[in-house]
Amino acid sequence: MILFATDRQELRALSVSRFLPSGLLSYFCPLETARFHCDRKDVSCAVIDGGLSLPSAEHLAAELHTAYPDLPMALIAPPQTFPNAPAALIRDSGNSEALMDALVGFLGKTVGWSADLTTYALSLPSGSNEACLLGYPFPLSPREGVVLRCLFAFAPKIVPSDDLLDLCFPEGMQSAANLSVQISKINRRAAKIGFPNLIVSEYGRGYRLNRAII
Repeated sequence: MILFATDRQELRALSVSRFLPSGLLSYFCPLETARFHCDRKDVSCAVIDGGLSLPSAEHLAAELHTAYPDLPMALIAPPQTFPNAPAALIRDSGNSEALMDALVGFLGKTVGWSADLTTYALSLPSGSNEACLLGYPFPLSPREGVVLRCLFAFAPKIVPSDDLLDLCFPEGMQSAANLSVQISKINRRAAKIGFPNLIVSEYGRGYRLNRAII
């Protein structure tokens, strides 16, 4: 998963709208809590936004590199600055779409996420609601698709509810009850095809994909 450290709410919102449809799942946090998140979450890449405070971003990049020397990182920096950081440099010229294109391109090459998640029983093509379960069409709403993709990406691990909310509802406007509703809808639809409990609830621990799928 991606750790996206930014103090700009507008950049977080724009990233949500671009990352989720691309199959990219991110933990968003302010710069000051990024190290805490990196220590406790399953992180494979970090994006650090230096748009408001480049020195803080440089310090964070150095700190993360010392703790995790193999962690790929990108640093967002304003034009005509010369950051001193062990990270790939992505310039923010003020064109938000160009910035998002650069970030998605960097993440695709660096993280190497799988656009399509497939096993013999379940197929989740990226950017599409044309999922298949047991060979049957399995239509999903955009948010249902994100929830199922997240569980698929972590499988066979159990994913805590808080992590699912952070990754699948990064806008921060949803609750555990909303997550439960989405999962119930997915399971009801799967049961009609003949696969009940596609998503399994582990009491007090979170959710996981049914291991028969993997």
